[in-house]
Amino acid sequence: VLGGTFGWKLTIIEPNGQVAETLGETPAIAGQDVVLSLDPKMQRAAENALGDRKGAIVAEDPWSGEILAIASRPTFDLNAFVSGDVAAINKYAADPNKPLFNRATFGQYASGSSFKPVTAAAALREGLYKYGDKLPCPARWTGYGEQWVQLNHETADLGNIDMRTAIARSCNSFFYELGKRLNDRNPDLLPNAAKSFGLGKATDIDYVLEAEGIVPSPAWKQTLATDKTWNPGDATNLAIGQGFLLVTPLQVANYAAALANDGIVWKPRLVIETRDRSGAVTKKFEKTVVGHANATNTELSLIRDAMRAVVADTDGTVYFPFRTFTVSVAGKSGTAETPSGDPNGWFIGFANFEAPSVAFAAVFEQFHESPGNFASQVAGTAVRSTLAAKFGVN
Repeated sequence: VLGGTFGWKLTIIEPNGQVAETLGETPAIAGQDVVLSLDPKMQRAAENALGDRKGAIVAEDPWSGEILAIASRPTFDLNAFVSGDVAAINKYAADPNKPLFNRATFGQYASGSSFKPVTAAAALREGLYKYGDKLPCPARWTGYGEQWVQLNHETADLGNIDMRTAIARSCNSFFYELGKRLNDRNPDLLPNAAKSFGLGKATDIDYVLEAEGIVPSPAWKQTLATDKTWNPGDATNLAIGQGFLLVTPLQVANYAAALANDGIVWKPRLVIETRDRSGAVTKKFEKTVVGHANATNTELSLIRDAMRAVVADTDGTVYFPFRTFTVSVAGKSGTAETPSGDPNGWFIGFANFEAPSVAFAAVFEQFHESPGNFASQVAGTAVRSTLAAKFGVN
């Protein structure tokens, strides 16, 4: 679209250089202008917020699916490809940090606790949890017996808590129990809920290559070469966004948009329209609904309220980065385990809380945590900078 097409002209030339005859001709066609949905201020802020750390940030309009920012780090200098700098290109290709790899659309990560709103929605939808009821949040969860012991976040015992507190403080044990209830009724309930939010499949965004991710299920496990049995641990790991689950930041931003907009799942749009050289629109890309989350407006409203507590309550997992922020934000943190021991840190959500105009997902890859420096809070800080650019605040 941008490049247009080459033309050609075949002629017979006299010895003196004059054209004797034109045998055939096809005129060149100028390339078209491509109008993107990106918000330049948000895009710049997202890129700066990632800095030199490996990760991605995606922001989306929850009412249209338009991509407002999409950033991946580390990155590369496009001029190397324009000028044909082979040495620089080879250096990028050999870099173990993979600067040529678009983490926003091709990065596949366990979502960690940012998946918990899906589990909450499924449990509410199936009537397996009544909002306001309290469940225990022990340090060790043994709902499937001592052979399936699973630990709470930071091995904390929070006592009996409701869903709002469980989301705000990210209690794993609460969601292990919900995962068990769903799995015991039907092992496909939670996987199907995740798929209804658009996870585990390509978003079909135009002109951008992307990975599909994985939402594990009993049927999916049957496709593996070994370990084909769906175990209790598979169900409870999925309930907290671990195990075999893999998602892309683009998928997660689209899922966050569905949480914000009462369940609409969009085909994300990066290209709004194309125009010819005169400025006339040659193709318009309309907003497209591709599905609806399996949750009612009331159920999603309850989950949004709990996500607000993640940021607004003093004991919420991402309270600190937003404690002085003047825009109301709702979100969910995620700290996903990796083989290296350094977790991937997520923060997803939407703003503002009362009338969402942007949904977002940020992930920092294999972040080395230290006291007071947690992966999900660093992701939250990056999101704050990106949102500040949109809303014109500090």
